[in-house]
Amino acid sequence: MNFNVRLKSLRQKRKLTQSELASILGLKPTAISNYESKRNEPSFEKLIALSKYFDVSCDYLLGVSDAYLPVGGEVLDKDIVEFFNLYQQLDAESSKEMREFASYLLYKQGLTDEIKGR
Repeated sequence: MNFNVRLKSLRQKRKLTQSELASILGLKPTAISNYESKRNEPSFEKLIALSKYFDVSCDYLLGVSDAYLPVGGEVLDKDIVEFFNLYQQLDAESSKEMREFASYLLYKQGLTDEIKGR
């Protein structure tokens, strides 16, 4: 997936318009539109600001890695990355249901102490 597609996906997941995201980042209203249509690319400074705002790595935004975030310097394994990619596409209500279902599965496995500990 390319930068423009990932940016658009992340923006839409947060339910932001292009103008709203541009305003948050201190950009001109057309900047995000230009990024998403491949007319322009962000500077390093703006790329870092985007990655911080969306809480993803620059490598993820650029399409270098499918790992949403490195964990402790290690890249997540393929199954976890695939799960995260699916999870990222869920709306707020569905992601809440996913967390509740995961908690239920841990409970079913007898791992309730781990749930309470987090």
